[in-house]
Amino acid sequence: MSVPKTWEETFHIHTYHLNPKGLTQLTAICDFLQEGASRHAEARGFGFNDMAKRRQIWVLSRLLVEVERYPAWQEAIKLTTWSRGHEGIFYLRDFILEDESGHTVARATSSWAAINTRTRKPELVDGLEDQLHSVKDRLAIGKKLDKLPPLVQPEFMRKHRVSYSDIDILYHLNNVKFVETLLNAWPLDTLMKNAIKSIEINYLGESQYDDVLIISKGKNNRDDKTALMNIVKEDGEKEVCRARIIRE
Repeated sequence: MSVPKTWEETFHIHTYHLNPKGLTQLTAICDFLQEGASRHAEARGFGFNDMAKRRQIWVLSRLLVEVERYPAWQEAIKLTTWSRGHEGIFYLRDFILEDESGHTVARATSSWAAINTRTRKPELVDGLEDQLHSVKDRLAIGKKLDKLPPLVQPEFMRKHRVSYSDIDILYHLNNVKFVETLLNAWPLDTLMKNAIKSIEINYLGESQYDDVLIISKGKNNRDDKTALMNIVKEDGEKEVCRARIIRE
């Protein structure tokens, strides 16, 4: 039996996925991406438990999500995801989310590293290419994930202490919680008036329970709808995340 090169899964939009406008939260979309990637890897022998036996863990390095529209309550959304192989030590994965009419609602591309749990260094994963059947020539987004620039004249937006609901199975700030932390730094009025069209993130470091994080935006923005942001640990000023958010 042939092994499909893509993973497909359908998600239903529930009330707990909604924002005040009655549309899906950007964080819910990111959760769907995370779940699809996890289930595809698990089905092919490269999920959390399998990687733990290899003394490796998956770490998200870069992510770009572009949203065409935000689904409403009770919609069914089909996720398609696939591996695009690796570039150096980084593994690439793309995603497309479609509604029941087959129209694209969101696209995403991502870069992951397999970290050795003893050395804390990235390394390649034996056999992954053969089992995941990478599709290297299919792109969800025609843009390479690059390193985002540092902030110029950072402007303080908000302070956040990492709490119990922020941390994952590794006791780290979950990658979707980084998105939530960035969005929560904006005034409600700003988010209600201008929906997020895209978010691009460079994950630069770990954050753990009780860390105090400083969220800032920079002066080096291309226009009023584009914002470069970062998250820095208050203790030691270590930069753990950079982001570019584009609003409507």
